[in-house]
Amino acid sequence: MKIVVREESGKKINIVLPTGMVLNRLTAWFACKAIRKHSDLKITRKQALRFIKELRRCKRRHRGWKLVEVESSDGDYVEIKL
Repeated sequence: MKIVVREESGKKINIVLPTGMVLNRLTAWFACKAIRKHSDLKITRKQALRFIKELRRCKRRHRGWKLVEVESSDGDYVEIKL
């Protein structure tokens, strides 16, 4: 997973994280717990784990797939790729 942040001033931050560190059983558990706490969705741990597995499969099939690409009105830019 790669996170790119560019400010209008020209500063650029690149963060590269191993997929196995970001998309694993532990993060599925944390995501499930956070979703239950902060929303009305009823998601099980098994469903969260399945979603994580699908994201890993998508990464293998679609290298460089953009999850998020945002540009603010003042010129800041954020991009998150699998």
